[in-house]
Amino acid sequence: MSGLRYHIITILVLLLPFAGICQSRALNFHHVTVKDGLNDGIINAITEDKYGFMWFASYGALNRFNGTGIKKYKHVLGDSGSAPGGIVYTLYCNSKGRLFIGSGEGLSEYDYNSNRFSNIPVFSGNRITSILELESGKLLLIADSKPWLFDPESGKKQVLAPANNADLFRSFGVYSLFRKENTVYMGSGGGYIIYNSKNGTAGFKPVQLLAGARADAVITDAMNNVWVSNLFLFKLIRIDDPSGKETAIDQLPAIAGKGVQQQFLELVADADNVWIATSTQGLLQYNIRNNSVQYHQKDIRKPASIADNILRTLHRTKDGTIWISMLGGIDYFHPGKNVFDVLFPFPSYDANQFARGFAEDRLGHYWFSTGNGVTRFDPRTNQYRIWQNESGKTPAIYYNSSRAVLADGNNVWIATGKGINRYDLSADKMQFMTIRDSLPEIFYLNINKDSKGFTWFCSNMADGLYYLAPADGKIHSIRNHPVLKRYTGYGVRRVFEDHKHRLWLGFSGKGYAVYDPANNTTKYWFNRSGNDSSFNSNLVIDITEDKQGVVWLTTFNGVNGIDLDRNQVYRLSVSDGLPSNVTNGIRCDRYGRLWIGTSAGLALVDSSRTNIYHFDESHGFPSLEFPEHQAHETSGGSFVFPSNKGYIVFDPSALPPTVNRFPFFIDNIAVEGRPGTDFINFREQRSLQLKADENFFSITLEGLNYSNPGQTWYAYKMDGLEKEWHYTKDPRAVYTSVPGGTYTFRYKAASGNGNWNMEEKTFVIKVAAVFYKTAWFWSLVALAALTLLYLLYRYRLQQQEKLFLLEGKAQRLEKEKTQVMYDSLKQQLNPHFLFNSLTSLSGLIETDQRLAGNFLKQMSKIYRYILQSRDSETVKLKEEIDFVQTYISLQQTRFKKGLEVHMDVSEEALGRRIPPVTLQNMIENAIKHNIIDAESPLVIRISDENDYLVIRNNLQKKHMVETSNRQGLASLQSLYSFLSKKPIIIEEDVSEFRIRIPLI
Repeated sequence: MSGLRYHIITILVLLLPFAGICQSRALNFHHVTVKDGLNDGIINAITEDKYGFMWFASYGALNRFNGTGIKKYKHVLGDSGSAPGGIVYTLYCNSKGRLFIGSGEGLSEYDYNSNRFSNIPVFSGNRITSILELESGKLLLIADSKPWLFDPESGKKQVLAPANNADLFRSFGVYSLFRKENTVYMGSGGGYIIYNSKNGTAGFKPVQLLAGARADAVITDAMNNVWVSNLFLFKLIRIDDPSGKETAIDQLPAIAGKGVQQQFLELVADADNVWIATSTQGLLQYNIRNNSVQYHQKDIRKPASIADNILRTLHRTKDGTIWISMLGGIDYFHPGKNVFDVLFPFPSYDANQFARGFAEDRLGHYWFSTGNGVTRFDPRTNQYRIWQNESGKTPAIYYNSSRAVLADGNNVWIATGKGINRYDLSADKMQFMTIRDSLPEIFYLNINKDSKGFTWFCSNMADGLYYLAPADGKIHSIRNHPVLKRYTGYGVRRVFEDHKHRLWLGFSGKGYAVYDPANNTTKYWFNRSGNDSSFNSNLVIDITEDKQGVVWLTTFNGVNGIDLDRNQVYRLSVSDGLPSNVTNGIRCDRYGRLWIGTSAGLALVDSSRTNIYHFDESHGFPSLEFPEHQAHETSGGSFVFPSNKGYIVFDPSALPPTVNRFPFFIDNIAVEGRPGTDFINFREQRSLQLKADENFFSITLEGLNYSNPGQTWYAYKMDGLEKEWHYTKDPRAVYTSVPGGTYTFRYKAASGNGNWNMEEKTFVIKVAAVFYKTAWFWSLVALAALTLLYLLYRYRLQQQEKLFLLEGKAQRLEKEKTQVMYDSLKQQLNPHFLFNSLTSLSGLIETDQRLAGNFLKQMSKIYRYILQSRDSETVKLKEEIDFVQTYISLQQTRFKKGLEVHMDVSEEALGRRIPPVTLQNMIENAIKHNIIDAESPLVIRISDENDYLVIRNNLQKKHMVETSNRQGLASLQSLYSFLSKKPIIIEEDVSEFRIRIPLI
């Protein structure tokens, strides 16, 4: 494109009067200005690079934009690797991702890996105004109004010479390029040239309506029509395919009727439209399907309208987003992603646009109730009609402050601060309802209608609720309702009917109730203490029902969900992700999602009720605040939410429940004490090696979320260092004192902190360990220590070898001696115990043969245990107790009531160990040394205390003890000196003998 067009906008353009704007379907324009980081606001060229970054060529720098920030590349005198110094006219990224820059000084290329620019010598000094790539991979350029071919691989150029007409370009200059498949359209003098890049042929196509003037821009649309424009003659022409008919688009009534000359600077086409940047009238949209024309111009009431009407260039990216340069910066929008629009209740720009009620009548008119009257808007003609009371004139309505409006057949009901008005559509007459109509002249909050034809008039005064009954056509007070009369005077803000035809009443400070007409029952909720967690607030604003039958009520303290059939209550608040607890209008869409207007923006709650997304000024809202009024739905399925500055209107189906995916990367890794990482292309590199002292670093992420930059969230985790993911809007992850090792940095990006089931990327960071923490260092230390220890060990071994040998022998001999003595002790059991037992058995055989048989069995158990344990050094205490119970049973057969044995051993002690037959020997000793008599029984008590087994008995000493060699305890004490560090403790006083045996 010729650079001349960039210098023809004069100061006179700025003085043109502002044209009136129709209230048509708006586009959501995002703005990028100097405040956002642009070097300056004069943009000559736009392109998208291989990563998805947007590049803007301004007068003073190249600007790279990622959706939230801008990186500037400026020319530095004496630095050949800095950005080009001349005015840049064109930017182009080819199929291999190479970025070329055409300027008044030639052709340059940007290198991502070095972050530097290089001049291409063959075009040095040429003025490059347009670049595109042919199917062959070669570039077609306009240099000094002539077409050239350039091979990026070889770096060679050649003049374009068509195979069928080598002199063609000597006769015609070339001013613009446009390619469609293998056909290139070149704007030329008096028409355009068609060049076939496949066979190298070319031909000239004259355009009669140009009258010899040049085609400054040429494109084709989706229907193969050719569009050309001329700047100086203000022409825009369409050449129809295949007839070749020429149409002067600039002469259409919708364009020429403005009476203002405008230049048609650049054109881009999509499937349905041709978009034209004009010099004075904003963006022109021509729909090729229905031949309609629409201007998109600056509207000071709409932040999302185009920022200025003085445009310069257009660029369409692969995803269909259209980027526009204008006086002051860049705007961009996506024709298919313009979800939100704004309707204003008044046509005047300086009117108070505070929105309240909304209704759509049978004629397709929109009715708006506001704090300053009622208006009717015809979306087909953009015409308003206003009912507004003025001082000294007959009242048009009861009161200018009107809260709600309801369209019902031929009637439009209006709720005002002093009464109800009814407008008759057929008669075009406004009626004032009075007490004669059973509607007192009081403050009304809302008007709702149910499926049975009842119209409900809500007020916070008098009886609180009145209704028009379809059966008699009369208005009644809730006071006269057979069931609802109990709520007389409660003050009602909303009446809602669910899918089971139950009526929900939202009260103005007294909770809410549900009325089931099928069985004439009601249920009432009221938070008397203010701390009831079952619901949020006693003041209800709006009510809706979701696809699961859950009824949701908005309040000034969050949202309450009631599943009446399952008796479940749900809550949504700031802690769940709502932007504010002050919630107002609410609707449920066909996907089951909840849309909630809050005091801090619009919230979308997904069908799972776990993810909440926010929408704010970046989506075109003139205000973040949604006031305490009901949301509505149009006949076409669009939702209407009143805001502090107009009505936010949108089709929820235009925003399907899909994850908004966009490119994301590591932008930079800043390492403390290591400059130079800015020149590393982390979008391509997959790992980074750091020294031991470079373990303080930060990782900066970036996501190219152009459609919703304010809701870009990041998730990241450093495997090997962290267990949990971080979820944040902050793109910077900081790590300090990272130990040496290999780590994997995992990261994601999403629009909103919601569904993270998406692609993740990884980056490996290796941090070297400090020398004293490395394996080789500690290996050397360990080797030296082992050598020293070995030498010391050898020395001591030589010195103490004999001593250890002698001590070992002594210990073994002592243990063997003690073991022999203890074995002898165990053997002593046999003759003494056997003699007494056989004597008792003999007596039993004569007196009680059954008892004698049991006695014999118990004797066999005792000797079996002795045989089994004779080779064991220790046994479990439980096994010893089980054995000694048998022994006790035999002795009690012998001594009867003269012997009592009591066991009190804990479960924990039963698992400990003692030498076998120890307990039996202790009982035997007690029997041996004490008198046993039925009148004066021997009482033996066995228990555990502080890791000891304690055996105690009362003292009834015999004067003479048979078969006692007094060596049993001594042998046991000697054995325990090898088995335990604790000694056996023997205690005796006047009345009791105790022995404490350590538990092993």
